[in-house]
Amino acid sequence: MLALQFRPCSKKRFLRLALILPLFSMPLLAQAQPTEKASVLDFVNQQVAEQLLNQTKALSNPELIKAQADYFRAMYQALISSGFSQEESLKIVVAMASKDE
Repeated sequence: MLALQFRPCSKKRFLRLALILPLFSMPLLAQAQPTEKASVLDFVNQQVAEQLLNQTKALSNPELIKAQADYFRAMYQALISSGFSQEESLKIVVAMASKDE
C-alpha cells in the first residue's frame, strides 16, 4: 500500500500562491527597463503556469485520490466508534477536508 501523507491544497491557498509568487519578482522589476520588465513578467507567468499545471497533475493521481478517500473514510468511522453521531462525524470530516492550510 502506498504510504503517502496527502494534504490537499485548498482553492484559497492555491490562489494565494499564484498571487504571491509574482511579488518575489518585484525587486527585479523595479530595476529593470520596460522590455526587461516584460521579459521578467513573462518568465514569472510561465513559472506560475507550470507550477499550477504540475500541482493539478499531481493532485489528479488516482493513487493519491484513493489514499485521501481511504483516510477520510477511516476518520469518519473512527469518529463514529468514538461516540460521535453520524451527522457530527460527517461535519467534522467535511471540515477537515475543506480546511484551508
